[in-house]
Amino acid sequence: MKKLIFLAIAGMLIFSSCEDFLTRSPLSDLSPENYFKDKAERDNWNAGIYDAFQSALSQKQVLYGDIRSDNVHTTGYAADWLYMNAITPSKGESSWQAFYQCITRCNVGIEKYPTIPNILESENAPYLGQCYGMRAYMYFWGTRVWGKLPIITSTWDGSLDNIYVERSSLEDVKTQILSDIDKAIGYFQIKDVTDKYFINLATMYALKTDVHMWYNEYDKALEASDYFIGNNNYALAGDEVEWKNIFTKPADSKEVIFTMHWDYENDGANSGWPGQLGASNTNNGYQMSQAIFEEFIDRLYSGEGTDSRLWNTVDTVKLYYGNSRLPLTYATYTVSGIQKCIKYSDIDPLREYDASNQIYKSQYAVLNTTDSDQKLVMYRLANILLLRAEALNKLNRGDEALDIVNNIRTRVGYLKDAKTEVSNISNQAEVESIILHERQLELFGEGCRWFDLMRTGHLKEVMDPVYSARQEAAGVQVTGMGNEGTKYWPVYYREFESNYALKGDQNPPYTER
Repeated sequence: MKKLIFLAIAGMLIFSSCEDFLTRSPLSDLSPENYFKDKAERDNWNAGIYDAFQSALSQKQVLYGDIRSDNVHTTGYAADWLYMNAITPSKGESSWQAFYQCITRCNVGIEKYPTIPNILESENAPYLGQCYGMRAYMYFWGTRVWGKLPIITSTWDGSLDNIYVERSSLEDVKTQILSDIDKAIGYFQIKDVTDKYFINLATMYALKTDVHMWYNEYDKALEASDYFIGNNNYALAGDEVEWKNIFTKPADSKEVIFTMHWDYENDGANSGWPGQLGASNTNNGYQMSQAIFEEFIDRLYSGEGTDSRLWNTVDTVKLYYGNSRLPLTYATYTVSGIQKCIKYSDIDPLREYDASNQIYKSQYAVLNTTDSDQKLVMYRLANILLLRAEALNKLNRGDEALDIVNNIRTRVGYLKDAKTEVSNISNQAEVESIILHERQLELFGEGCRWFDLMRTGHLKEVMDPVYSARQEAAGVQVTGMGNEGTKYWPVYYREFESNYALKGDQNPPYTER
């Protein structure tokens, strides 16, 4: 734990290719003991916070939230340990080092920013808001992945008496998250951040909605989501072109609340997402699940409009052209090509037009793992409105909840009234099922599905038969999901070697090795 959690303050920091709040320029060899003399040094430290944020979630967002869930099917080109729910504490993916590096940098900012001379409170406010907001965001991700966490909120004083920190209770982690959110909101109310690549006031209300829904506090979630009702700064994408622009031009989308900045020249390849879901230069490990694909096909031929999320999420154009323009059906799921997810792919600048058949041979340039720089969407309005719909349903306002579902559907071309799909608008279980299904289609590849199932108590019910089918297909012993404790990741085995206070507190049924 010493070298993992306190890395940023126990010695010299190396920031590489980080995006600065104002100047977006990297800085190396930062040490808080002799730093923070002026605004420029504050700005560069802030860049390090976002650099650590990139390290924590650029590849883990989809790994934690999609790959483990029923959102995907294996292509046969990835190790199946996660797909089969066979995680062990030796897997490097279970390390929380990057999360705590980000948290530690936030802690330093909270302590040091106010000490910089000749800076007004209003000038510091958005930076402190980002520190508190990012810390809350990291702890929220962390508690959903690992459960209990060590709470670190101050810089290390060098004493060996407090170098080891045990895991705090779930309730204490919740309290810490909500406290940080409220502090961030207070600072952003002094001065906000308008750039969507940085934590801002809207991000905090989105996070607050998400947090309250995680803890089944529906009244409070509804109150937090009120921020977006009638807020002219945010709106659902109006049609399929605008929906696609959420992912290809997030800074210009009124639906986007917070997104991860990425620039290939400074940051290198953001290879994790395409490597998992859709790469043009290699065989990605996973593809959209057959159940989701078939739902999109059903909507295509429903007679009640179509759902443009199908061809804006998977590469149907190359499939259609390459297979002699066969119509899309259930059968096309098994045809080579459909496994390429193009959610973050822009228009192919080299696309060729087949004049004889009057069709383009391609539409989108499928991302690759060597120069991709997609900017992952972390929060957007559709996500928050569908959480709001869940809260409304739990508060016996199912009619309003399904109005939101209908709005989400209509803007992408699917016109079926969700209210006709329930036997009774007051049947909370049926309404919740529709909302969760719409979230699965809308938010595919955005790291939400596993946590949706955990939050609503449907994880074992949904995943047990899915894991059983996967195990049977692989010819291994069929155990289903197994112990429900595996909803969490194990604590990485090296954490126990670094922090003796963790000994004996592994997530069951995992071991410490």
